[in-house]
Amino acid sequence: MDGCMANSPEDIVKEILLRCPVKSLLRFKCVCKNWCALIKTPEFAQGHLKNRSPPQLLIYDNGDIDDDDDDLSITLISEEHPQRFIGMKQLFGSVDGLFFMVGEIDREVSCSLWNPATRELRPIRLPIPIATIHDAPVFGFGLDTLTYDYKVVYFHINNLCEHYASVYSCSRDFWRIFKPKIPYFTDVKHTFGTSYLNGGYYWLLTGERHNNYTIILFDFGSEMFTEIEGPDHQLVDTNMLGLMSVDSSIAILNLNPSTIFAYDIWVMIQPGVWNKLFTFRCFFRLKSCYDNSLIFATKDSRLVSFDVRTNKMRHLGFQHAALRKDEECDDDSGVFCYKESLVKIK
Repeated sequence: MDGCMANSPEDIVKEILLRCPVKSLLRFKCVCKNWCALIKTPEFAQGHLKNRSPPQLLIYDNGDIDDDDDDLSITLISEEHPQRFIGMKQLFGSVDGLFFMVGEIDREVSCSLWNPATRELRPIRLPIPIATIHDAPVFGFGLDTLTYDYKVVYFHINNLCEHYASVYSCSRDFWRIFKPKIPYFTDVKHTFGTSYLNGGYYWLLTGERHNNYTIILFDFGSEMFTEIEGPDHQLVDTNMLGLMSVDSSIAILNLNPSTIFAYDIWVMIQPGVWNKLFTFRCFFRLKSCYDNSLIFATKDSRLVSFDVRTNKMRHLGFQHAALRKDEECDDDSGVFCYKESLVKIK
């Protein structure tokens, strides 16, 4: 009884507010000055993130592949709040409910940070003009867990075939440019959901030769790139589809070479050490991954999830026309799961 009495009315109100959705909290800021001041604090935003609220679904659609117009767009859709961003073509996230968007407007690369729950948008200007970039830049977005600073990283090849990398600090609004040691690559494989994990971002890069691939990790704390050895080249081939984060581990999705419509998932248990988690057969198209669930799109554009722990599949009760696209243009549409956040990006 004494423990219950120790909680003040203010503490009880705070605990109740921490369990409310972002949409309600934005309205509650108008109730009184004390509530407004509380909800705006970074401590409250972090406490709200820790609540076990169910994830939200976002579907992105990068327009019609037959449309020759340079002004393509990406559409992000939740069940209640559809939004459209002209010119945006790629989406990265989510990290604490935040997304990073990349596109092209007036033949220049356009970037923004976006919080879908609060609808805040923060444009970011790249430090190097697009004219100096030989190949398309490769992006990543994540959190520096040492300083709690959200950062954007991108690397590219200039007209002299030199690698350059740039890291953007959101808290300082500053770009650092340097020459990284990155192996030569010809392609960046697809990411299902996000390949950000525990303060680092991963890319699966392939080379010109058969079975020539490598995994690159960028640590947002040290701001350094590291090359990581993948699974044995005898066990995987160039049919690797991409990276994902499964059950708090980075993983590779690979077409099984011996069974039709079968996939292997390789999980990294420590840097350079891989274990084949399981092989599964599926006639649906993998669109995303969240926590311990794989998310697929059926032929009738419905979403289903497959739990890798229980081997159970369930329908998510969500359908969208963008999920009807063929596998050849699979990069043009996808699904993200994210947790609503009050984290400010301005």
